[in-house]
Amino acid sequence: MVKALFQKLFPRNNSGRKQVLGSKQKSDRPIPASIEQAANEVQSVMGNSADLMVHRFQAFAGKSECAVVYLKSFTDIEELNKSVLAPLQRFTSLPKDMESLGKILPQAGTRVIASIQALSKAIAWGDTVLLVSGFKSGLEIPLKKYQQRPVEEPDNEKIVRGPRDGFVESIWSNAGLLRQRIKNPDFRLEVLTLGTRTSVEVGIVYVEGIANRQIVSEVRQRLERIEVDRLLSSGYVGEFTTDSPWSPFPTSQFTERPDHVTAALLDGRIGILIDGTPIVTIVPVVFWDFLKSPDDYIESPYFATLVRLIRLLAHLVTLLLPGAYVAVTTFHLEMLPQTLAMIIAGARTRTPFPVAIEMLTMELTVEILREAGLRMPGSFGQTMSIVGALVIGEASVTAGLIEPIIVVIVAFTTLASFIVPGYNAAIAIRLLRFPLVLLSAAMGIFGLALGAMFYLYHLVSLRSFGVPYFAPVAPLFLKDMGDTFIRLPWYLQSRRPTYYRAEDEIREGRDNRPGPEKES
Repeated sequence: MVKALFQKLFPRNNSGRKQVLGSKQKSDRPIPASIEQAANEVQSVMGNSADLMVHRFQAFAGKSECAVVYLKSFTDIEELNKSVLAPLQRFTSLPKDMESLGKILPQAGTRVIASIQALSKAIAWGDTVLLVSGFKSGLEIPLKKYQQRPVEEPDNEKIVRGPRDGFVESIWSNAGLLRQRIKNPDFRLEVLTLGTRTSVEVGIVYVEGIANRQIVSEVRQRLERIEVDRLLSSGYVGEFTTDSPWSPFPTSQFTERPDHVTAALLDGRIGILIDGTPIVTIVPVVFWDFLKSPDDYIESPYFATLVRLIRLLAHLVTLLLPGAYVAVTTFHLEMLPQTLAMIIAGARTRTPFPVAIEMLTMELTVEILREAGLRMPGSFGQTMSIVGALVIGEASVTAGLIEPIIVVIVAFTTLASFIVPGYNAAIAIRLLRFPLVLLSAAMGIFGLALGAMFYLYHLVSLRSFGVPYFAPVAPLFLKDMGDTFIRLPWYLQSRRPTYYRAEDEIREGRDNRPGPEKES
């Protein structure tokens, strides 16, 4: 009854899609031979946009009327004058058709179009269309000019040593950054156009002969299935192509570093570039990839192994420490040393709330401060988040609302969460702390163990484009363990990871052991 009343008050307009389809069919008409009529139809389809320009002029020694249609916000006017308008004024004879005219113009990449729909789409993409009176077709000329920032080091993925360049918002500039590193004819770039309203160029990059063809085909098919009005960032692609949409763990990796993508491509993985965003998506991915950093392959194997083990420990601390403290202090206080147990018991007598409520309150407060610091401008946000945490923590302890040990645990847990290099993986870990705290408050250590068991079970069950998410641990690939918890020297890693199913498994020669040449 309520649904019927709602539909009566707010009737759904089902004719919108029919109107859109009708307008598409209308705009699919051939280009009229009259310049005036063709310009009017384009202006009608484009809604008389303020930046739509129609420049009419006489060419071919005054024998024919011509027009160039373009968007002022997209087009390189100087290149238009030099490569199109000036040559047309020098031509004395009119070509027999548009294809012949395209061959004599000095601008590369021209294409003949024959319908109002194709003409409007070319203009919307930033190209210029040349119309000549008497021809029922137009000439699409690529003269688009985008405003883009210079190539610079990403703020979110800084490293101590290594390259300082990062991706920008242009798909073609990003492809060029990759080609600078992979100067090989086997480098492949496939471009799809996705988004029914935005029409975004999405590129698939891989190295043929290394990347598995079935995985490349699967990536292509999943991207082609996307049918959505807007496709504005890599997050859209990640959600539409994931194997497990309801999992908190990301099954694709995001980066702004060309060297990171290059290493992934040479391991047999695939990159997805999106025009308009500097974030590149890497697939497939395993859980351990989020604990690795480009620094690991620049520093010595000993230091890289130490740092990688510290990251793993920090991951476990972030996930389990709050729940473990709640479980021990609520159900298993006898497990602690007597002195520590007396300190905790004394602190508990001065606070009015259960330890689980205190822990969740402090965790939520830190998350609020973290988000507030990200949204505030510049250094003011960092200062505000640090000062806010100190003031709120100190005031809560002084007022007797929170025990001091919880402030220490939450601060240490928050600090450990920043060590994980993969930001999207760190978000999943931060999210899972809360259910583990609730399970620990309800069932103690048993609840924490139960939550950790489900955590591992979920990780083992995940797939990323068919690749086991927890490989090489589950399933076990012993020969790939040299770059998981530890980082062996390069000369001992002669094969690419097995779980990516690369077509060429050999990464380097077998006689790369460093040192002086042995005397025979």
